Amino acid sequence: MREILLSECVEILQRFNFMVSQTFGRSCFDILARKGNRKYLIKVLKNIDSLSYEQSRELLKLSRILGATPLIIGMRTRNLPMEDGVVYERHNIKAVTLRTFEAYLEGEPPIVYAGRGGFFVNIDGETLRTVREKLNISVGELAEYCNVSRKMIYKYEQNLANPTIDVALKIEEYLDTPLIRGISLEAGEGEIGDIEVEGYRERGRARRERDFKLYVLSIFKQLGFNTTEVKRAPFDAVVEKEDVKIEEYNLCSLVLTGIEERETEETRQKMLIVSKLSSVLNSGSLLVLEKENSSSIDYVKTINVRELERMEDASDLLEYIASK
Repeated sequence: MREILLSECVEILQRFNFMVSQTFGRSCFDILARKGNRKYLIKVLKNIDSLSYEQSRELLKLSRILGATPLIIGMRTRNLPMEDGVVYERHNIKAVTLRTFEAYLEGEPPIVYAGRGGFFVNIDGETLRTVREKLNISVGELAEYCNVSRKMIYKYEQNLANPTIDVALKIEEYLDTPLIRGISLEAGEGEIGDIEVEGYRERGRARRERDFKLYVLSIFKQLGFNTTEVKRAPFDAVVEKEDVKIEEYNLCSLVLTGIEERETEETRQKMLIVSKLSSVLNSGSLLVLEKENSSSIDYVKTINVRELERMEDASDLLEYIASK
């Protein structure tokens, strides 16, 4: 069922002219989609409560780095089917049904969100107060008609609380004024905060691999890149040099980076996915190897860590990536 939902989601995005790439395996997102500056990182789940806290942290972190909107497409909550036209939330990430997302792309935003105690709507509090005063309707009169307290009407007007659907419809009916506002699924500026990186406790080979990754990230920082390590994605890090673009290759300075001891079949499969994700983002992709010389994976640029050490600044590496 999840695979069908995933396929239908890709189909809908392509119908709306989004560039789409999928991931495979245990990733914090399933779909990357871009149309102009509009980008989505989508996790598709049969039950939205199956999203773990760790997955959500990685999804939020990646969304912040890539300037994308994180979104969950699901079918049910723990106990009940999800309602079309309703926005749910899990770990600070909005969740909707596929039909709700399709309607949103068609220009019909949802107006209802699920909160503790039921379904609620956003209303225009300033318009509520202005119209009420213009019609000379007291707070008490409106509160009595809607069967809520005067205090709640004041809160609605100050946008400090939102009413249930029934109460909102009663207010609109009494004032004869539309007040309910659509809900945007886009992540607004400042909505996705910085995500702290957790510590690691590893031994043996895992510890050595971890140390190598940290060493490579330190080289990127010395070259002048901003670096962010990623755990639950086909790549290991996102590196970026702000305000730099290689015009000759129309390539932005964002690089999805794999960091591995050596090239394996699993590594090649992962980097194929990374290459497709990079195509959607119009970014670079790179595989840094520890124990092998640069090899010829035709869909991604590879580099040995010793070559990386010899580079002088970020421009050297960006030119190297762009020259493939």
